[in-house]
Amino acid sequence: MNIQIIKQFTNRTEYKMLKGWIDVDEQNIDELMPGVCVIPTIILLKLSDVELQSLNKWWRQWGNQLIVSPPFHQIDVALLLQLNVALSVQAIETQSFNSLPVIEAIKTNSKSKWQLARGEIVAVDHYEHSGSGCVTLTTIPLLDYRLLSQQEACKKMFLELINEKFSKETATAQKSFILNSVHEHIIILASANVLNPTKLSEQLSYYFKEELSQNEALELFRQLTNKNFIEITGVITDIGEKHINFKGYRAFVREIRRWRRDNREWR
Repeated sequence: MNIQIIKQFTNRTEYKMLKGWIDVDEQNIDELMPGVCVIPTIILLKLSDVELQSLNKWWRQWGNQLIVSPPFHQIDVALLLQLNVALSVQAIETQSFNSLPVIEAIKTNSKSKWQLARGEIVAVDHYEHSGSGCVTLTTIPLLDYRLLSQQEACKKMFLELINEKFSKETATAQKSFILNSVHEHIIILASANVLNPTKLSEQLSYYFKEELSQNEALELFRQLTNKNFIEITGVITDIGEKHINFKGYRAFVREIRRWRRDNREWR
């Protein structure tokens, strides 16, 4: 289970609570890896437009889960996370959920994950579609330091928020998929912004002396899109860029870009 927090806000009390329960990875928003990211709602207001765009792109990728914690203070979380569903968070008279105080409820037509005795929604999972990642919203203050005396209950409920099946399927799929040299050549082409799926066989031959049929090349391309290294249009994803950086391929990317600039066009 890969639980991540936002590095620049690591000293927030919510994150200190979380780090007391489980191991977490501190990541910059543009370096988030596949898995789970936890973010207090207030942090959303502190992010730049570019950071929000990166976060929204990340949670939409299959296998990722963004857990958003309270208080919401009437922040338009649906707007900030670009949720394509009618959703808002409103203040309510203080109630109790598993002995924890709740002062906000989620107003939405989406199916609830948890709800109060009177029916108010206090947790919900949102998927853009069947192949997307997930945003989990909860108004239960599980990371509130004032509930230290109830931290075991808070920890148990937090772990229940994590979509374990989702996480295990993602980890299994990634573990079983091994990149070969041609996969990596395709990722390099995508990072250099020259990848053209309709001419992939020719490009692999021109840039890397790889001789594959177009059908063979497209099968490798399909595998990379299925694993979210590149998009179906040939544009590289955040996961693909992280792989480029991790393997030290940035110099190859720059060289291909230089070839393209010097030649004015791809031959």
